[in-house]
Amino acid sequence: MARELVTVKTQLKSWVQIVGRELTQIDEQVQLLDLESWKVQESFGTQVAERLGETDDQQTRHEAVTPHLHEAVQGTSEPSMHRDLLLDQESLRINEQHKQVLANHEISNNLVRDEL
Repeated sequence: MARELVTVKTQLKSWVQIVGRELTQIDEQVQLLDLESWKVQESFGTQVAERLGETDDQQTRHEAVTPHLHEAVQGTSEPSMHRDLLLDQESLRINEQHKQVLANHEISNNLVRDEL
């Protein structure tokens, strides 16, 4: 009976060591995953900021050009009025496109945030 208890004790110590090594490996993998997750989040945040900056720059250019175009086509003739209407429509289209790009960025950002 005593030998059996010694054998069981030895086996238990061996299992504790094995479990301890496994837990250490799992902990190291979790730490690596955490680090990689942080890197992905940082990278994504930088990409979103760059894209939003590009979109804002594009919108600023459009807003700067539109008044000049309006001035250039001011006139009483029918062709000038038609061009003015087209420019207004283009301005509205560009503004809607900008809003859609911003909405898509927000959706993408939320999807990545949900995944992480």
